[in-house]
This record gives sequence, C-alpha cells and structure tokens, in this order.
Amino acid sequence: MLFIEGRIKKVKRFYEIVVIFVPDVSEEKLKKDVDRIKNIIKSNEGEVLKEEHWGNKKLAYEIKKFNNGVYHFILCTVGKNYFIEELKKFLLTNDSVLRYGIKKVEKKLEPAVENIEAKKVEV
Repeated sequence: MLFIEGRIKKVKRFYEIVVIFVPDVSEEKLKKDVDRIKNIIKSNEGEVLKEEHWGNKKLAYEIKKFNNGVYHFILCTVGKNYFIEELKKFLLTNDSVLRYGIKKVEKKLEPAVENIEAKKVEV
C-alpha cells in the first residue's frame, strides 16, 4: 500500500500463471479448473488481463509417468498478497494438475507501448 496525500492507494501486482494439466483431462474438467483459478483471482481483488490455451505439448521430461501436458496461461493483476497461498493449495490438491508456475511480473507494459517499442526495434 502506498500513502498518497493522506489516502491509502492499493497497489495491484501483476502475475503470470502457467498450469500444465494431465494430457487426458476432459474439456469439461479443464474448463471447470480454469474457472476455479479465475474465481480465486477475482475473489482476491484481481482481474484476468490475458488468457491463452496453449494446448497439448510434449514435456521436456516425464512427469508422473506423462510425456505430454495441456498448457494454460493466465496474466492477471491481484490486490491481495495471500492469493498465492490459496491458489497453490488448489493446484497442489488437484489431481489433473501436473505442474504449475506463478511468477510476479515487476512491470506491465501497456499494449500500445509494446507496439511502439517493437516498431523502434524493427527500423
């Protein structure tokens, strides 16, 4: 939290979340689990900014006797710090999750700024 002229301003943090599900997960179960992740984010003063389903990919090494996994990516902002504990608890107890990664992103560039930066590099 920041103090600005006598008021408290909540700072939202940016996170990237990648979840690898078992390759034989049903579409219904996958949707249910992803919706649960998004509900955890929203219940902790968060917002999903970007979501991508990367599909079934070959793993670099075998995990729990699986060689493939279904990847799902979420970029979000969250206002509460302890959402990570709640999210980890859900992911660790879920049988359809092989692995997950949660990374705090220090600075989020707006899409317009990213496009400008890309054009400068191309020239």
